[in-house]
Amino acid sequence: MRDAFRMVDPAIDDENFFAVFQASGCYLIDLCRRPVDDLDPKPRRAACGAGEASLSKAISELQPAMIATLLRSIEGNVARALLQTNWSGPIVHLPYPGRWARHKRIFENVLTPIIAELILPSEMH
Repeated sequence: MRDAFRMVDPAIDDENFFAVFQASGCYLIDLCRRPVDDLDPKPRRAACGAGEASLSKAISELQPAMIATLLRSIEGNVARALLQTNWSGPIVHLPYPGRWARHKRIFENVLTPIIAELILPSEMH
């Protein structure tokens, strides 16, 4: 995520990234309170399902302008969480950028124009 912001504004670095991210109206909300990467499939699905209620609550409270999912395997959980909210807006589904170069390119190509809208004055893009 930091690299995608940096592609739009090279002045963004490790020191100021979180401030810029937050000032742009962005939030990072994990579906699960604890890491699930090491769980077997069935407990992982259960943990993700259990996180839907808290995600619904966060979306209802924050009313974000847009939602981006960063992991394809949770898209169904996010969709079910959204059914419990009064939120409507665009949803962007992104591949997780960490493992494959192709996924990182897709992630950056989709996200950088969105970030530019958030952080750059409208006359600059």
